[in-house]
Amino acid sequence: MSDIVIYSFLVFLGSFILIGLLSVRQRQKSAEDYLLASRSISPAFVGLSAAASTASGFGFTGIIGFGYAMGLAGGWFIFGIIFGSLAAFWLTSRRFRVYSQRHKTASYTEFLACGEGSGGRTLRLVLGLLSIAAVTLYATAQLTAGSKALHVLFDWDYSAGAILGAVIVLMYCWAGGIRASIWTDVAQIIVMYGAMTLLMIASLKVVGGFSGLYESLEAIDPKLVAWTPQNNPFGPLLFILGCLSVGISFIGFPHVMVRFMTLKKPKDTTKALLWFEGSYGAFYVTAYIVAVSTRVLVPGTEFDTELALPKLAMELLPDVLVGVILAGIFAGTISTADSLVLSSTASLSRDIFHKYKESYLFMKISTLAVTGLALGIALLGSKSVFDLVLFVIAIMGAGFAPLLLVRVMRWPITEKLALAMIAAGLAAAVYWRMAGYHVHIFDSLPGMVTAMVVYGAGLLMLRQRQSLQNKRESHTPSGGKE
Repeated sequence: MSDIVIYSFLVFLGSFILIGLLSVRQRQKSAEDYLLASRSISPAFVGLSAAASTASGFGFTGIIGFGYAMGLAGGWFIFGIIFGSLAAFWLTSRRFRVYSQRHKTASYTEFLACGEGSGGRTLRLVLGLLSIAAVTLYATAQLTAGSKALHVLFDWDYSAGAILGAVIVLMYCWAGGIRASIWTDVAQIIVMYGAMTLLMIASLKVVGGFSGLYESLEAIDPKLVAWTPQNNPFGPLLFILGCLSVGISFIGFPHVMVRFMTLKKPKDTTKALLWFEGSYGAFYVTAYIVAVSTRVLVPGTEFDTELALPKLAMELLPDVLVGVILAGIFAGTISTADSLVLSSTASLSRDIFHKYKESYLFMKISTLAVTGLALGIALLGSKSVFDLVLFVIAIMGAGFAPLLLVRVMRWPITEKLALAMIAAGLAAAVYWRMAGYHVHIFDSLPGMVTAMVVYGAGLLMLRQRQSLQNKRESHTPSGGKE
């Protein structure tokens, strides 16, 4: 690796770190500022930050490996995450912003546990533990993705990149809490998209444009140019619905939804959503074009396909831009990892150790503990970013998204019914994965559908019980006893 690549990487990465550390100038030593930036963030920053936290290192590693294997049929995944998330956020985000402030909640899971019929300690504890588990695994995936970028750059062992990423995450969080995360996210999504666009233009130029890409893919394997997956036992419709379910699952992401809580005003939600979908959609469409191009330009499968993008960058781009690409990958992982760590910190302080919810010191200690846990799993666990991220998406989609929908729509629910929804959704998603069906239909779909079926059945039982109670009361003589 040339010195120019290394210097370019270090300059961009150093710039991101500096931006995060500068947020300390606006820091207020309070729980609300650490977790919600005192609800003072503009809609553009909220939308861009949410896009960076969702795109993350997954867009540079996991999605590249997926596109490398799937070809054009995998484009339905991009369609699903864009339009599924648009529909879900449009329905829930403004209501979430309004109701979360009305209930004076400072974390995603705290909001899910509040409201009529759910004031019990059990639900709050379950939500908090589930959030910490899911979000920490997601942070693990980000540290793993970042380690791959540094493995290509310096030929370091994967552990070294993960450790460096964890240290930078800790610096961000301790410096300015979620404000530091949002500020760096904005810079990172701009660099991430710029780097990916440069690589897309270079790739298409080499393969002969879209027509040349199509012909080259067809020559490698005709299945790569099929518009739907071949030999899928569930058929194309369920595959597409599974892709949409991944996008819908995004409203189950604590680290993304909390950004809407930081908005200055609820009416800014629509603007923030447009910024989110525009930047997020543009990045992933560009990324997937690069993904299928790698199948042509980086032939062979005897390597980690999640490293195909940096390999492609080194072949096609000048050294200074290779540094930008690698900085974009690493920065993208950090932008999501710090958000995830802060989300776990919020769950620890607001849901598990409730008496410390206003303790600034406890939050910093929690941040250190969660970062250490994510790093430990990253050092010991799977190196497949795509599989780990998709599994976590299924957990958050099945465990949180249906309950959030019920909450923001103000539909009736009890604590027992909420717990039943969570348990059933998670059980369905885990079973789907253990059975191996997730390779055909993403496991977020059966998880969310099962949770909503349980809610519908439970609601019907609640109404029948209420109806019977009303009948008994109507037959009880006035002033008498039943």
